[in-house]
Amino acid sequence: QSYSSMSLDSILCSQFNDNPSMLFQNIDGNKSNFDALSVEIQRYKSKFSVIALAETNENPESSDLYQLSGYDSFYQNTSPGKSKGTGVALYVDSTLTANVVGSYSYVTENLETLFISLRNGD
Repeated sequence: QSYSSMSLDSILCSQFNDNPSMLFQNIDGNKSNFDALSVEIQRYKSKFSVIALAETNENPESSDLYQLSGYDSFYQNTSPGKSKGTGVALYVDSTLTANVVGSYSYVTENLETLFISLRNGD
């Protein structure tokens, strides 16, 4: 089913309330699509708790180039030898406390994982 951004925003507002929420996006390259993602996210009245991105094609060293206001970013290394179709990132609402769980976060030839622990920022 297809939604306009206004109708989707209305649905999201009624569903989120004070509940955690997550958006997953296969961004297919930060260099070409991050600005559009940033604009799209600002259209919603509701703020996602976590935004997960696949295929960023970026390493942690370049994460400072791709910031979302009100979010802390966490990037995983890309797969060695790949320049496209690799890289995962998580953006966490800055009101939450997030820490990477290194023992579960790793990169292999076939799998890229990035785990975080979350808690209220109280």
